[in-house]
Amino acid sequence: MPIVTADRVKHFVPPPKRPDRMRIALSHEFVELYRGDKDLRVGKILCEDYGCEIVHLGTDIASPADSRIFKTRAYPVDELCPLPDDYHLLLMKSRLIKLGKEGVHPGRIFRWTASVIPQLLRWKPDLIFESPYQTLTPRSYQTYVASRLLKIPIVYLFSGDVEISIEKKHRIVLPLEKRVLKRIAGIISYNDAGRQRFISKYGSCADKIHVIPKPVDHRSFRSNRDTETFVTKFGLGSRFVVAFFGRICDRRGAKYLLDAAATLNRNGAGNDIAFVFVGGQLMPDRNSEFACRLKELGLDNVVVTGMIPNQDIPAAYAAADVAVFPDLTNLPGFTTALAESMASGLAIIIGIKGWESAVPIIDGATGLIIEARNPEQIADKIEILKNDHRLRASLGENARRFAERHMSYERTVETYYEIFKQLTGKGAVCSDDEVSDRTHPEPETSAV
Repeated sequence: MPIVTADRVKHFVPPPKRPDRMRIALSHEFVELYRGDKDLRVGKILCEDYGCEIVHLGTDIASPADSRIFKTRAYPVDELCPLPDDYHLLLMKSRLIKLGKEGVHPGRIFRWTASVIPQLLRWKPDLIFESPYQTLTPRSYQTYVASRLLKIPIVYLFSGDVEISIEKKHRIVLPLEKRVLKRIAGIISYNDAGRQRFISKYGSCADKIHVIPKPVDHRSFRSNRDTETFVTKFGLGSRFVVAFFGRICDRRGAKYLLDAAATLNRNGAGNDIAFVFVGGQLMPDRNSEFACRLKELGLDNVVVTGMIPNQDIPAAYAAADVAVFPDLTNLPGFTTALAESMASGLAIIIGIKGWESAVPIIDGATGLIIEARNPEQIADKIEILKNDHRLRASLGENARRFAERHMSYERTVETYYEIFKQLTGKGAVCSDDEVSDRTHPEPETSAV
């Protein structure tokens, strides 16, 4: 696993380029390890299944999330999974920059890495694949300059879909962003909401935008996993489990599930239900409304797990009967927790009415769509699903099937690779049998 530390980056000699192989530079604002290798998985598959070379423009400092969880300011190398031989991770000297006093906030935090352009010029990739998150960052302008000098394409992955507020400083740089976006070779969005946002905000050409669903490890997240340890640890017993997954922050509406629980308890329908909140919050002040509401209601059938180890998360999904997302009209609508709930075969209640283009959920088929922040509708749908096993099983199985067919890493990376191949003119054309083997592995039994 070629890891190049900050003290070696400047003098490390890149391996010779092979004309028949595609060299891809990964340039993502934050690649976090507290959720395992999900931010590295695309590069690994490109190496292992497509013979690509990866130069990952990493940094020597941890993301705010990794720093808090692993208790280190340095990039947590010890948490890295094994990487292929052709995956070179450069831990370049960097520093964290925050705009404003609100701490970790989308669009207001980034890393400054001075050696991005020199390293790109040294490694001479065929393509740059960058995830700038919500707005273009200093790194984005550096990679743009390098791409112009090298005359190579850039593909952006914008995972967010609901626009953050455009402040004065953003309005100032918007013309520059438009100039950069105009020359970008391709843009990948997880959903149609992101596609429409790009067209309206940046005037981006529609034919450059590819809508490809968020990838998920559907083999790890399945409903027939052993849940005994998780169930015992949190005292769930044989109760019907309604779960909230993700960061417990005010903007995701966790408190509205508490209100729904109180409603169900009052009418006697919640007596044998456990309401489980799986997740924590990196900024404690952002779950103040949830904490106050929980204390105020004094519910005895609510369990808050806090952040749990990554290896235990699949069991948490498998232990649930229903997943509730009270408000996904805020950034980003298509969350990792939603993708994992789908892969786990859970019946999903999602508060996203009016923003349906942000998620691959079809009301009544792969989930139940309700108005955001509506505890009455949440309580009503929970009671329906609790009493209708067939509906619950059907919704979960349909969501699981969609994730397997359209959201697997194998399927996603195949699509990415085809885009990269068209833009670079490099890469061997795979036979139909090879593509089928890679994207349609032996099916697993899914017990819903």
